[in-house]
Amino acid sequence: MLIHRVNRGEDINGIADMYGLSAGYIQRLNSCFQSLVVGQELIIAYPLTTYTVKSGDTPFSVARDFDMPVSELLRNNPSVYDGFKPGDELVIAYNVQKRGKITLNGYCYTYIGLDLYRRILPYLSYVTIFTYGFDKTGQLIPPSPSDEIYIAAAAEYGTAPLMHLSTLTADGVFSSDAAAFLLDTKAVWPVIAENILNNIKEKGYYGVDMDFEYLPAYLRETYAEFAGYLREKLNKNGYILITALAPKTSAAQQGLLYEGHDYALLGQNSDLVMPMTYEWGYAYSEPMAVAPIDSVKRVIEYAVSKMPPDKILLGTPFYGYDWQLPYIKGVTVGRSLSPDYALTLAREYGGVIEFDKKSASPYMKYFNGDAEHIVWFESPESLEKKLELIDIYTLRGAGIWSTDRPFAQGYMTINLMFEIQKFI
Repeated sequence: MLIHRVNRGEDINGIADMYGLSAGYIQRLNSCFQSLVVGQELIIAYPLTTYTVKSGDTPFSVARDFDMPVSELLRNNPSVYDGFKPGDELVIAYNVQKRGKITLNGYCYTYIGLDLYRRILPYLSYVTIFTYGFDKTGQLIPPSPSDEIYIAAAAEYGTAPLMHLSTLTADGVFSSDAAAFLLDTKAVWPVIAENILNNIKEKGYYGVDMDFEYLPAYLRETYAEFAGYLREKLNKNGYILITALAPKTSAAQQGLLYEGHDYALLGQNSDLVMPMTYEWGYAYSEPMAVAPIDSVKRVIEYAVSKMPPDKILLGTPFYGYDWQLPYIKGVTVGRSLSPDYALTLAREYGGVIEFDKKSASPYMKYFNGDAEHIVWFESPESLEKKLELIDIYTLRGAGIWSTDRPFAQGYMTINLMFEIQKFI
């Protein structure tokens, strides 16, 4: 796999000629417009095996004929979602050397559009559906809208759905008080565990992804104990537990976000963990990369010193932020956006995309009227640099936050770098 950065004066036809490929093929591979942006990245990969669609073919019949899962055919040909016709050429396999197998988890809310949701499911091993809360009696508070249609769709694509358990409130913030009540009240543990198991069995979930954030330091051991308690109940019934971790770089790291998460204990008491290696650049920060590569690397180096690396899913951002300039601390608020929309802004306002080598992240400036903006986001190269850490540190895989934000090139990058495991 190569990544081509568009230079001034280049167009898609000239780039296609440069690599001996067709312009239409490059568009399909990148899910991009014919009109390109200066600095935009294009994935270049050559097909190894292709197939020309015949009358009467369906994705299922083509996949059957080549003895491959239909999810793999869809990963290799995202344009298939828009239909195909006789004469269209499909890629059965790419001429790439994949780095091995990974487990890929993706997070989504129940307001994600079903069309987008179905497009990303073939790429995922697990999909974690936000979010279940709980009350003081251990009764579960289900997501709204309902999760049922998303669970059913996941099964159609061989993606195992996970129930998300969190202390997230209706206002979108994590409640330290809710976490403290549950963790301090061990009499409620059997009740909530039983309710979780009943919900999993009834809904068709394959396990739990747990995310309790902003825990005070005194709950550090109790939270790990609760994780172990829940994991034991889940494992006895054939289910798994994934636990999200604050992005720590040392055991002594100060701050409410970090102090309640003990990497060694939570790693020991969970089947998998996901360090949330993003949000260095966030809505209220000064403009900067969401996940600078050196910061991500420091968290992973700490994580692998505390637990087996094959328990770790690399937290992977599929989003960015748009800040209006000049940045004023305490006043300026960045607007979250998808990588695909960042390209739309560049195209609409004539933005030129630059790549910051230190953070290994792209950014661009543009003017909307008299207002100057700066956008930091993700691209195939920034994603590739982060995913290389899976190989370097022999991690289990990655967790995408979040699938609600379109990033078609991101999924194709993962598809070309790794073999994505399916468990159903």
